[in-house]
Amino acid sequence: MLSKEAENFLLNLRLELISRGKNEKDIQEMEEELRDHLTEAEANGQRIESITGGSVKDYIRSISQELPREKGLIKNGILFIIYMLGVFTIPRLISGDFELNTSVIFYNLGILAIGILGTLLIVKNVARRYGDSKKAYIIIGSFSMFFFLAMVGGQFIIRNYSGIILAESNPSVNLIIGAILLSVFIVGALIMKKWFFAALILLISLPEIIAKIVTNGSGPQNESYLIISGIVLIIVNITVIGFLIYSSKKEDKKTSN
Repeated sequence: MLSKEAENFLLNLRLELISRGKNEKDIQEMEEELRDHLTEAEANGQRIESITGGSVKDYIRSISQELPREKGLIKNGILFIIYMLGVFTIPRLISGDFELNTSVIFYNLGILAIGILGTLLIVKNVARRYGDSKKAYIIIGSFSMFFFLAMVGGQFIIRNYSGIILAESNPSVNLIIGAILLSVFIVGALIMKKWFFAALILLISLPEIIAKIVTNGSGPQNESYLIISGIVLIIVNITVIGFLIYSSKKEDKKTSN
């Protein structure tokens, strides 16, 4: 059983290598090798410095330079951005409440920046400072709550302050386009064997789909539609968060064994 200091070191190493676009298989192999070395060193009464040579930061940096970058990193990055744009756009298309305007563009760019870059920076710095501790989970959880509230607040703003309208279509056309794009994104994710992403985009669109069915095709202007989609959205968020917590604990148990 490794000490908390050693586990924090491995966590920081993994986060740093992931943020630098290293191959997941290489990261896993490196982590397993280091875990064995650390276990042996601590069994002999030695500290992490006996493995890292003194500076943990320099050691992580040198390891990062040795490992090659993930092949197709740029392509995967572009695909991920397209996927995230689909996540933000498809539910509104299905609701029939989508129009392309400056507020929507700035909202999507802001969510991408905060959601991807912001989350990565927060997780890296918090994990580096507090490790796998209760305080780290509280800080990351608080940021996640802030991010969720920012998304909800942003939706309110863009619905009421559209800015400059660049393109708009009627609800029926929006619904058809949304359904087609949802099918394309799910099939594409399944073809690439990204089961989680296929399930995620379906779950995110589910509140609008259910509200649309229950209210006989009404849109967000209908109060019942807003209540139903809001309730389903909360259930979806709890489900996704619960799944991520369960997967994390399962992975931790697997690692510790």
